[in-house]
Amino acid sequence: MDEDRARYNALYDLLLATAEKVSDRRAQANTYLLSVNSAIVGLHGYLQEGKASVGAGGKQVWLWAIPAAGIVVCFAWATLLASYRQLNRAKFSVLMEMEAELPLKPFTRERQIYKSARRLPLSWIESAVPWGFILLYAAMIAATLLKP
Repeated sequence: MDEDRARYNALYDLLLATAEKVSDRRAQANTYLLSVNSAIVGLHGYLQEGKASVGAGGKQVWLWAIPAAGIVVCFAWATLLASYRQLNRAKFSVLMEMEAELPLKPFTRERQIYKSARRLPLSWIESAVPWGFILLYAAMIAATLLKP
């Protein structure tokens, strides 16, 4: 019986560690993609100011192509966040099922406290960032196309 409990606890610890790694990878992806989007916005601003040696016709193409590329990056980012969210949701569902066999249920209790505080899930807030960049890129494209 003690050997079964030790195996159960080891499996629980392994699942918890993999859930933490998924969260770490998600944070790293957010940092990377925020940097990529910042670089895209900076590149657009640099080109807009005429500091790059690009002809007038080429400049107009780049001024809408750069934000269009940013939109593609943001859609990939939003999709990646949704995938990480679904993966972590599944992992924590299994952890909470496993908690039924444990004397303490920390994840179940944490979820109850969080919901009672009526807080927005962090994943929702995090998911708003790529959509904010998409709106910015759409405004950049519109400004470029509407500029005389």
